[in-house]
Amino acid sequence: MRVFAIAAILASLMPACALARDITVVTWNLGWHVDRATAATWISKCDGLFEKNATTGVWTPSTSGAGIPGWQVNFREKVEWDWTRFPVCDVYKDRTFNTVPVTVRAYDKRLQQLNDFLQNTIPADIYAFEEVSGEQAVRDALPDGGAGYQVCTFVDFKVQRLAVAWRAELGDSVACTVEPALRLPDNPEEDQPRPGLSVDLTIDGELVRVLVVHLKSSCVSPLEASGDLTDDQDRDCRILQQQIVPFENWVEDRFGGADKVILLGDFNRNFWHEVHETGPVRTDGSSPHTPLPAGVLARDLFGEVFDDDPATTTVTLLPEECPVNAAAMALCLKGETQILNAAERKQLGHSENLGCRNPLGLDHILISRGISSAHAAEHIAVGVFGGTKPASTAHPDPLLAISDHCPTLARITL
Repeated sequence: MRVFAIAAILASLMPACALARDITVVTWNLGWHVDRATAATWISKCDGLFEKNATTGVWTPSTSGAGIPGWQVNFREKVEWDWTRFPVCDVYKDRTFNTVPVTVRAYDKRLQQLNDFLQNTIPADIYAFEEVSGEQAVRDALPDGGAGYQVCTFVDFKVQRLAVAWRAELGDSVACTVEPALRLPDNPEEDQPRPGLSVDLTIDGELVRVLVVHLKSSCVSPLEASGDLTDDQDRDCRILQQQIVPFENWVEDRFGGADKVILLGDFNRNFWHEVHETGPVRTDGSSPHTPLPAGVLARDLFGEVFDDDPATTTVTLLPEECPVNAAAMALCLKGETQILNAAERKQLGHSENLGCRNPLGLDHILISRGISSAHAAEHIAVGVFGGTKPASTAHPDPLLAISDHCPTLARITL
C-alpha cells in the first residue's frame, strides 16, 4: 500500500487525453455556517441570558432576568440548546481564543466576503462543503444566490451538515444519498459524529460519484500522543476508530458501480503522516485485506481503508501544496512528514501566509482510477479573512472570519 501511494501520485501527473474534461473541485469546511435568516435568530438567542442550574449543571435560558449572555457560555459544558438548528454561541474567536459576540450586520458582511472569495479566488465546478446548515446556507455563501449551481444536502442530523454544489451545466444528479452508518447511530447522541454524503452525476456519459466526509475531530496525527487511534481512553480517537469499519464499507460500496469517484472533505486525520509512517496497519499485524477481527484496532486509518482491495477502491491521494509564497510552501512540505511546532503553525496561519487557524493535515482530496491530475492540490490562502476581530471604536461591528479552515482546491481531468 505504501509503494502504491507513491506510484499512484506519480501516475496522477501523467498528461490527460485530449478528449478528457478538466474540472476544478474544492473542499471547504465553512465552520458552523448557517443561512442569513437562521443567523439572525441564532444571534438573538445568543444575545439572551443563560443561567446554570445548580442541581443539574445545565446552562438554560434565563427566566429570572439574571445570568450571562450566551456568548459567554462555554458550550463544551452541558447547555439546553437546539443542536439541529443553531451553532454554538462561541463559534467566532479572536487570536487569543476569546469569544466574539456576533451582530447581524457583521454576519451580512461575512457573507459578502464569502461570496466575493468564492467568485474571485476559488471559482469551481464542484464544491464540497462541510459544516453548513442546509441548501439555503450554501446558496447564501455562493455568489448570486448560487445561480447556475445545483445543490445536494440533507436536513436531518445536527446543524453541521455536508453539501455538494456543482455547476448546472455538468448535469442533474442521478442520486443524492446520505450514509447514516458513519454517524455511529448506536452511540449516545453526544458521541455521534457526522454522516457521509454521496452524489452521482452523469458527466459526458460517465457516472461520476462525489463522496464527502467530515470525520471525528481531534485525533489528527499518529505523530502525536493525542492522535493514537488505538488509545481507547481518548474519547476522540475512540470515536474515530469506531468510524473506520463503516467508512471502509461505505467506500467499498460507493466505489463499486461508478466509472469515476472523487472523495474529499474534512477527514480530521493527517493522511500524509500515516502514509510516511512505518509499522503494521493493525495492532495484531494482520493484513488490512481481511475484515478487521473483533478486538483488533487499526493503527492507520488510511492504510486500513485504502488497501486496494477490492481493486475498485484504489485511489490517488493528491499531493498538497501551499503556493502563496516560498515560506508557506516550505512549511507545507515539512508538515507532510513532521509535526510543525507552535511557532511554525502560527507563522503558517498568519494573514501574510495562509491566514486560517487550521491550515494543514485535515482536508484532503482523493481520486479513483480513471481520473488524473497534472498538479498538486492547493491549500488556498484566505489571508485577513481568516481572522475574527471584536468590535472596536474603528469597527462598531466585529469582523468575522469566513472560516477557520483554508479551502483545498484541485484541478483534475475526468
